[in-house]
Amino acid sequence: MKYGLLSLLVIGLVSATVSEDKPAAAYEPTHFFRTQILPILKTRCFECHSEAEGQDDGGLVLDSKAGWIEGGDHGPAVVPKNIGKSPLIRAILSHDPGTVMPPDDPLPPLEIALLQTWVLLGAPDPRE
Repeated sequence: MKYGLLSLLVIGLVSATVSEDKPAAAYEPTHFFRTQILPILKTRCFECHSEAEGQDDGGLVLDSKAGWIEGGDHGPAVVPKNIGKSPLIRAILSHDPGTVMPPDDPLPPLEIALLQTWVLLGAPDPRE
């Protein structure tokens, strides 16, 4: 899997962002979600998968934690700690025009790696 190595690199970068003033346990799931994952979801997914926007294509909304846990027509969008079984990851990696997400503008490798890292870390999402 070509993105596996990139995901490991992103995990390494996330863990290496420890400032010299903080103890080694500087990974903050809430901060990672809000600064890395939520902006991707907002710019790339909410147009078609947002309750606030009135869009739930495929029955899926991603603007709440409950939305991706409940999922859409194909069940939960994310299986925490399992990128192979997470439909969201399969969709962003797809090369099939009928299933690739987003359909008109595929994600760049860094955004894919960040989403994979988020799933591998257990998909922390502080939203209620």
